[in-house]
Amino acid sequence: MRLDRRADWTTTGASPFGLAFRGQIEPAHSDEFLLCDAPGPRIWIHHDNERFPERPMVFVLQAGEEAMEQRRKRAGMFEAVAHRSPGELREVRLRGPSAPSLPPFAEPPIVYVQGPHLLEPLIRNEGSARPVSDGLVIRW
Repeated sequence: MRLDRRADWTTTGASPFGLAFRGQIEPAHSDEFLLCDAPGPRIWIHHDNERFPERPMVFVLQAGEEAMEQRRKRAGMFEAVAHRSPGELREVRLRGPSAPSLPPFAEPPIVYVQGPHLLEPLIRNEGSARPVSDGLVIRW
């Protein structure tokens, strides 16, 4: 998976970011991904990981409808304490030299802007920004 290039992104130019999705790869898009199932779970990795390392790594953790429904039920258990959490993820802003190749997905929206590598998860539509590290800012 050449994560070594991504770990040394300041010298290699590879994107330090990855975008993970859960679900199924649609058959029309399966030729864009490579199946990696040696570690156990079925993980589909976009071919851009090899061809265009300056783009964020995009992968899909394969999960059937039953597993997705289980996840939705577990997430629902935490709704009672949601008022204590900072909020749900509204948008992901991603900056880099080249846009990621994304599979069809539901939400939150991923907004790409060309420029130096930066990842900005947006929790609320307005508010403050908190730099976490070089290239990562959380907005809420």
